[in-house]
Amino acid sequence: MKKIFVLTTLTVFFTATLSGADFGFILNGLFETEGSSDTDTGAAVSGSIGLAPWFSLSSGELDIFFSAGLNSVFEDDAVIFLPHLNRIEIAFKPVPALTIRAGRIPWQDVSRFIARGLFDGADVLFDLGKVQVGASALYTGLLYKKTADINVSPADSRNYTKNFDWADFGNTYFAPPRLLTTLYGEFPGFPYQRGHLFAGLMAQFDLSEADERFHTQYLMLRHSFAYRSFDLTAAGAAGLENTDAEGIRASFAFALESGLRLSAIIRDRLSLGLRWSSGNGPDAAAFFPITREAQGIVLQPVFSGMMVIRAQYETRLLPSLTAALGGRYFIRTDSTGFTDPYLEDSSYFLGMETDGSVLWVPFSDLAFSVTGGVFFPKTGPAFAANAPVRYTLTMGTIFTF
Repeated sequence: MKKIFVLTTLTVFFTATLSGADFGFILNGLFETEGSSDTDTGAAVSGSIGLAPWFSLSSGELDIFFSAGLNSVFEDDAVIFLPHLNRIEIAFKPVPALTIRAGRIPWQDVSRFIARGLFDGADVLFDLGKVQVGASALYTGLLYKKTADINVSPADSRNYTKNFDWADFGNTYFAPPRLLTTLYGEFPGFPYQRGHLFAGLMAQFDLSEADERFHTQYLMLRHSFAYRSFDLTAAGAAGLENTDAEGIRASFAFALESGLRLSAIIRDRLSLGLRWSSGNGPDAAAFFPITREAQGIVLQPVFSGMMVIRAQYETRLLPSLTAALGGRYFIRTDSTGFTDPYLEDSSYFLGMETDGSVLWVPFSDLAFSVTGGVFFPKTGPAFAANAPVRYTLTMGTIFTF
């Protein structure tokens, strides 16, 4: 191993309580070095240091949380300072059955593979006892693009990978503008006692300046089942993509994961998972997730046009020490969605990635973590013979006081 990826994070929380209100500061650092087994590939170093005060207030029917700060980012031998609005959430509960959240709020769709993260907008949830029904309206265009990871529409020509520049704030800070509207429901005990069904509808409106807007709609389902030491979750989505050039085209995606606890004493767990999304072809369109979530640790394709088979074994060695070992195999579902400088064969089989992690929490306010992964391009015929082995090692610590 000639070069190593090293990622170190440090997060420190300063907290206090005054007259029923909590407040404090969050100090975090992030540093990363990238490389590979190819001696001709140089290492790239980047990182950031951020300071953000936070404030929370809970008063009966009203809860308020606010966090914002300033990050210093190190990229391409330059240091830039950028403001970051982490989260503003106002939760109002006028009656026990109704909860209204507004501001910059955490949110994810019921399928858990289309959109997740922080969004600006409002979410309303009705708790009707055995059934919960909700609706939301969310916007992405005021988020910072490199932390929001909003998917760029095919016709939007703006370069969202360009580094932030104060002189060009409007074109280098904001994420692609999307308006999301959703209706969703949660049905515990349906269609049988141990089942749990989630269903939802979502419409995504492309508000970019592209000549051709890319609008999508989704039908989403997720069902979970648990019995003793076994659990199973299945999720699926059908999407419609609307463009002037190609009209309305359908796309599809599904995910399946099962887990088995092998020992009640040390709580070992073996899990198997499969994710699949349609690629661009004559019979279907490439599935378009709104959030660009990486599907691997070293190789990081997005979910569109990709199939990932995953296995993981997790064990708790001590009450404070947990370790995990896993692997993924990547398969394309089209020939155009995933790109790489070493990709040269028409085969859809990309290769295998292995990863491992250790989490040690010696005290409730102190935690250490180490995660590493290796991608082997020769385990799939799609990469060139000279494609280097890629690997990453991450180290993190969290200290709260």
